[in-house]
Amino acid sequence: MTQLLKAGADAGNNSLKLWVKDKEPINIPTVYSLYMGETTELMDLEDIPKEDLLNNIDVTINSKALSENGLRYAIGNKVIDENLDALELEKKSDKSKDEIPVIVTLAGLAISAMKEKENEDRNHIDVTYDLSVALPVSTITKESAAHNSARYTGTHEVIYHHPSGRNVKVVIKIQYCKCLPEGASAAWGVVYDENGKLTERKVEADGRVAKVNFADKTLLHFDIGSGTTEIVVTEGVKFNPKLSEGLGYGVKHAISEIIKRWNRKNPRKSIDSIAEFNEIYFDTEHPRHSALREESKTGLMQLSKLISQAIINKIDDMKDDPYVFIYGGGAAVLKENLQSILRSKDRMVNVTFLKDPLYVNARGLLVYTCSPRFTQQKEKELGVETASSANNSFNKKKNN
Repeated sequence: MTQLLKAGADAGNNSLKLWVKDKEPINIPTVYSLYMGETTELMDLEDIPKEDLLNNIDVTINSKALSENGLRYAIGNKVIDENLDALELEKKSDKSKDEIPVIVTLAGLAISAMKEKENEDRNHIDVTYDLSVALPVSTITKESAAHNSARYTGTHEVIYHHPSGRNVKVVIKIQYCKCLPEGASAAWGVVYDENGKLTERKVEADGRVAKVNFADKTLLHFDIGSGTTEIVVTEGVKFNPKLSEGLGYGVKHAISEIIKRWNRKNPRKSIDSIAEFNEIYFDTEHPRHSALREESKTGLMQLSKLISQAIINKIDDMKDDPYVFIYGGGAAVLKENLQSILRSKDRMVNVTFLKDPLYVNARGLLVYTCSPRFTQQKEKELGVETASSANNSFNKKKNN
């Protein structure tokens, strides 16, 4: 019997964050370049080792979700490392219709399956997933969520091309996919773990540090992404759409302006994509790291002041001090500035900058995929009872 894997995929403007249950999360820059063919004859090249698969994604994809099949793509770090022309999401792209999230997500699911099968000499892999994905709060509707889920559900084919000439065909079957609002999806990972256990976090109240769970607490989420910033209110994991909103900007616009200034000053050391900017900005050993950090100070401070205003205004709009969680790829870039501003405004009460901010949504999507609510939706829409529904630990907790 084929194993059913559970996964959450957060395909952002900047990168795909993919988390498969019981595996390490993976990150793939959301850029690709169409394969043009080799300019020279490749000699005596070998297979890519499993630890380097993510950095050398060269695949052909066939999927109902794509307008053209049989195209070959270089994806992610391979595009950056080989200085290929990078195609990425536009600033105002509709992620429910754009094909780039699908291309990168399918490549990530295939790589995850290949890494699992690394000890088997196989040129054909079949893998089955349940999957959750997300769309921005400002654009998601019932129709767009249903459309986004439907294009993932079904069977897709990814062929990984090794430099040796060996091809590995990965047939991906997604039994069921559910699409949630960004930010709201993260609440699942804040409140529960993948096994349905309530998580506890340390908070300070009345001068004392105590552990609490957030199943019945008002949570205020600030998911600072590349293209958008989601301001989301949940009661535990229950999404409150009336109090939630999306801002039409994230860090992408500010970073794009920084890149323009950098390229004007450094034409021979140009930065050609957001993904390349992040590679340099976060790698302390990169030779251009310090210079880029210095060039970025003013632009990122301006954006921090803008986003901190939205944070402060929303906190002040709430009747009581909510538990505030800040995360997302943008939070990783702006954390120091935001903390400084919020402290100066005395707005750090119950505020937590979550660790591993890039993966918070992906983990929440994974936890949701493992939940009984996902199982119930799957049974309702597919009209079948899944095997996991009888013994899911979430259900046990619910019935106690």
